[in-house]
Amino acid sequence: MSRTTHRVTRDRAVCRAHGIAGVLLRPVSGAERAVVVIGGSEGGMHERDAVALAEAGFAALALAYFGAPGVPSDLVDVPLEYFTRALDLLEAQGFAPGSIGLLGGSRGGEAALLAGSRDERVGSVVSIVGSGVVTQGIDYGAGPLDAILRSSGPAWTVGGEPLPFLPYEVTPELARTIENHEPVALRDAFAALPADPVALDLVSIPVERIRGGVLLVAGSHDQMWDSPAYHQVAADRLAGHPYPWANVVLDSVGHLIAGPPGGLTASEGPGPGVTFRFGGDPVLTQHARAETWSRTLGFLRYTLPREDSPGT
Repeated sequence: MSRTTHRVTRDRAVCRAHGIAGVLLRPVSGAERAVVVIGGSEGGMHERDAVALAEAGFAALALAYFGAPGVPSDLVDVPLEYFTRALDLLEAQGFAPGSIGLLGGSRGGEAALLAGSRDERVGSVVSIVGSGVVTQGIDYGAGPLDAILRSSGPAWTVGGEPLPFLPYEVTPELARTIENHEPVALRDAFAALPADPVALDLVSIPVERIRGGVLLVAGSHDQMWDSPAYHQVAADRLAGHPYPWANVVLDSVGHLIAGPPGGLTASEGPGPGVTFRFGGDPVLTQHARAETWSRTLGFLRYTLPREDSPGT
């Protein structure tokens, strides 16, 4: 069954007033549920995704947290309190606790799980090719990829203190791949997940604290990082979660499945001085992107309450 496409309005001033870089989009007909859209390691603001959400009937806040005017240029020492201000904005706009969702792709999925685990106003979190473990920051100003990997600091802070993270590891094989200008699978740049449960817990996101639904979607051939394994860490912590949750791994699919249909689904693309391998068959990844967007909308509709919903 097809759904109505809603006309939308944009509001940037309300974001500036709350000290965040973003744009708030709403259906002209109004909305009772809101979603914060958080982009990945490319930075910037994912307004196209927010438009698609607003056209589907949600209020949507396209939030920039680095790589845009008014926010840091790099994904280093980003305070998680910044995401709290985005939730403050939506609550001030009349969205009730529990009716606000977080949607993130790649590093944005990591951010969404982190922010959702720290704020009980969040009623649903969707992480697409994201991570249930905290990973190292990205200092684009450090130079080419190998310099970035060797010198970047922590990605996230709380109260000014950095969160423990899974570090990068530049192996001789990876260094040679970069030096020879061969396509790079960035997943090879991350250290292995700790085998020791205590060490793994130190860098894991406490997703079990999320007061709502959690949807994890990864591609089995993701070459940017091991999103299936990183999401599995989150899934293990969600065992017994009292809210709806799912961990989905799509076969033969690469990294580029976040966002509405029509975006890039190539198996390779440009990185900082290198060509990245995104992984997956481009045609299958294209279909998976459309499937993932449909799953996302359905999950958000199911897990975010409306005023006319039973029990709300």
